[in-house]
Amino acid sequence: MKAAVIKGYGEAEKVFEYVENFAKPQLGRDEVLVRVMATSVNPIDCRIRNGYGQRVFRKKRGFEFPLVMGSDTSGTVEQVGAGVRHVQRGDAVFAAPNVDGQGSYGEYRVLKAEYCVEKPAQLSFLEAASIPYVAGTAWAALVEKAGLNAGSARGKKVLVHGGSGGVGSFAVQLLKSWGAYVATTCSTAKVEWLRQLGADQVIDYQLQDFTKELCDFDVVLDTVGGKNEARSLQVLATHRNLDSQSGICSQYVSIITPVLGNIDQHGFVVGGIRSIATLIRKKRQCKKQGIGYHWAMYKANTQALEEVKALIEQGKIKPVIDKVYPLSQIAEAHCYVESGKACGKVVIEI
Repeated sequence: MKAAVIKGYGEAEKVFEYVENFAKPQLGRDEVLVRVMATSVNPIDCRIRNGYGQRVFRKKRGFEFPLVMGSDTSGTVEQVGAGVRHVQRGDAVFAAPNVDGQGSYGEYRVLKAEYCVEKPAQLSFLEAASIPYVAGTAWAALVEKAGLNAGSARGKKVLVHGGSGGVGSFAVQLLKSWGAYVATTCSTAKVEWLRQLGADQVIDYQLQDFTKELCDFDVVLDTVGGKNEARSLQVLATHRNLDSQSGICSQYVSIITPVLGNIDQHGFVVGGIRSIATLIRKKRQCKKQGIGYHWAMYKANTQALEEVKALIEQGKIKPVIDKVYPLSQIAEAHCYVESGKACGKVVIEI
């Protein structure tokens, strides 16, 4: 099959190779073979290409190189394993499985059948490929960590940092579909675009200080990290102005964590201990103010993707695609994502 592979870690132009004779993946009993029509480039993909998380991902895959990267998968089922019942040949599906085996930067990919969800009929394969990874990441942060959902989010004030990115633009739409008041940050060029996407309040970080514009927020979703963390805590509701029997008045959730970096640098044991110690310390510090502190990481969640599919079918969430590249230009696509210029997702047509 045709595929884009890397044979080492490094800059996109130096490590990607487009090949036409890569081995077609073999099907297992509980798996399906998908003819991939489209995939996408997430910022985490660029970091992984540079070696980020290599200890963890090498262990999960059971190999290192040559590597077909890519998480989001949109395509048609061509074969099903002997133990598969709920997915049939010919089904149009979309998914972003947990790291296991080769990825989706190729014509075919083997997936555990449990990860597959029927593609929304009104979406093209290209549009569908923009959804699963950002949906799973936003869901892990907002639902599993911050405790928001269609019932609890209505009327809540939520700040989404980096609203023009893939996760941010999805989170804005998800929260609005649940009835939340959504503020977000972005650069000057993207302010009007985010207003049109549905954000109630857009903070231009190049001209405005969000800590002076916002206060008493219930949740912050941080997709940027760095100095944003300490400043974000300043806009959350605390014991000083909100009573709560649980002792937690508001929630800060970041998808930028040191876990994989610590393991890369110090190994599984020491790196894991350092990460846990940091998380516990920050949780304790924040709880004194009545703030819940959390780290969120992507994980495949079929039930979540099914719920997102329903919102897409209701017209409450729409795919946000900046550019589409052919697979042969995967290096250029990675460079564009790394430039930070994209509004929403960069999709790859296979």
